Amino acid sequence: MNGLDWTALFSAAEQVAGWVAGVWQQHTVLIVLAAVFPLVAKVILVVLRLRARRGWRDRARLVEVLPPSDLDLAAALAGGRRLWRDLTGITPPAWRRKVFDHPALALEYRLTAERLTVRIWIPGPIPPGRVEAAVRAAWPGTLLIPATDTPIPTGHTVTGGTVRLERPEYFPLHVTDAREDADPVRALQSLATALQPGECALVQVLLRPGVGGRLRRYRRTVRRLHTNRPTTGSGVSALPAELARELLDLITGSRTPARSTGYSSTRGADPQRAEELREIRGKAVLPQWEVVLRYATATSAAGGVARARVRGLADGVFAMFAVLAGRNALARHHLRHPATALARRRLRRGALLSTTEVAALAHLPVRNPALAGGRARTVPAPPEVFDHPETSN
Repeated sequence: MNGLDWTALFSAAEQVAGWVAGVWQQHTVLIVLAAVFPLVAKVILVVLRLRARRGWRDRARLVEVLPPSDLDLAAALAGGRRLWRDLTGITPPAWRRKVFDHPALALEYRLTAERLTVRIWIPGPIPPGRVEAAVRAAWPGTLLIPATDTPIPTGHTVTGGTVRLERPEYFPLHVTDAREDADPVRALQSLATALQPGECALVQVLLRPGVGGRLRRYRRTVRRLHTNRPTTGSGVSALPAELARELLDLITGSRTPARSTGYSSTRGADPQRAEELREIRGKAVLPQWEVVLRYATATSAAGGVARARVRGLADGVFAMFAVLAGRNALARHHLRHPATALARRRLRRGALLSTTEVAALAHLPVRNPALAGGRARTVPAPPEVFDHPETSN
């Protein structure tokens, strides 16, 4: 092979190997520490977080919330918005979030054949009385009493799922208005008429304030939507697609149009897209919560009939989320071991929802005598009954 000096090449390789051996002999300890330190730091961080989560559970409080008797839907939604705005202040400092992770609250609806119970699970790091005071301020007249944690018993036939957004999280859900007859919690209350003794349903809303890098990335994406820039990917990740498009142009002799974000030149001319952007911007300016939704239904019976029964009840539970479909919607997904997942109350990563959306999902139920205990409302008999010939004698 003309011009290739193998002797010089081997000599350079020997010099490099000798330099590496010399550096290893002189700085062996530093090299080992530099290689081991990231692994040791990761192990220490995992241990600290496990101990912190164990402390959250050991010092956690569970309170039952009894709504005031005169609560209507408008007051329930307004109180929910105030509550979740107020509780954004429970966010720990950034260094604590990085070291010990970020604890999450849990608001739970537990439904049995007797009644609907609203409970709030408060992890240990949140100061005592902080959440309780916020609940009383949001809904004056509310009574909070300590509750006993009653997980789904082992041996029951259980099914459940987790609920996630169908579209990207910057698209808002349809927020229930007090003038609309579309209260998600009312759909859950109506399920009480179908429950039998030994059956129960549980809906869990896990949430923590959306802060830090997660919130910054979310709002950066919203800004890109309004400036017609791509919402996903970077220049490096988009390079293979650009090269493939150029190669296709060379082969076919045509020109492939550049990728668009869907909000380009027609943004101002399309009223529907302009309205969609306005709703996206309206959601982004509000405080955000990171939310995970789970649910489960259970029965003490066993067998194929029991499994079909709990699946039917799960369909009824998911109906409470269907009323929030709008620009975005909620879709259910399979959840392995639902009883264990709900008992752990673990939030790894959730969707960002505004305080208004959270208030529509997590608020106190409105008292409705027609739905209480499965009893129908009393109505007067129609006039035809009294005019019947048999009743006139």
